[in-house]
Amino acid sequence: MIRKAILFIILIFHFLVSNSQVIIPKERGSHEEPVYAKHYFALRLVPTAQSNAVTYILYSFFYDSTKNYQIITKHEFMSQFSGNNKSKANPKGKNLFNEYKIDPMVFEYLWKVRYPEYPFGKEKIPGWAGGNFIPNESQMKMLKPFGVSHPADMIYGDSLISFLRAVSDAGWVNRYKAR
Repeated sequence: MIRKAILFIILIFHFLVSNSQVIIPKERGSHEEPVYAKHYFALRLVPTAQSNAVTYILYSFFYDSTKNYQIITKHEFMSQFSGNNKSKANPKGKNLFNEYKIDPMVFEYLWKVRYPEYPFGKEKIPGWAGGNFIPNESQMKMLKPFGVSHPADMIYGDSLISFLRAVSDAGWVNRYKAR
């Protein structure tokens, strides 16, 4: 009877250990990634300290509900998005421009969504925004499906793909400018 009880306990212990996952928490100051994390390409329609009209980001969600983001240059973003450079957000190195049928030239026009004219030049290049340095209220409603309730909100994941496609679509742009 005792042998059966011990055998039963060993079997249950073995079953529990073999079917469990061990999560090693991230230590403060450590550069190692936790066991589970999801990484995304992201952007914000706000300027950076380097005087770029749009902020390009690698956005990470960790298993413990913490979030992290790393600001990168437009060139780094496009290189990683195209699969030319290694990226946590594109670990298989796919050309996401081709996969999602996105024209890379869209990145030249993203600033226009936020600004009525280019904010960092001497020339007055017109943008699409109807407000002063931000989209007007009806334009903000058009941005809401992409997760943008405020001009500084981050657009990432599937919403980013949808946003890039929308900004590439002349019909969407015309509706946006007309508001």
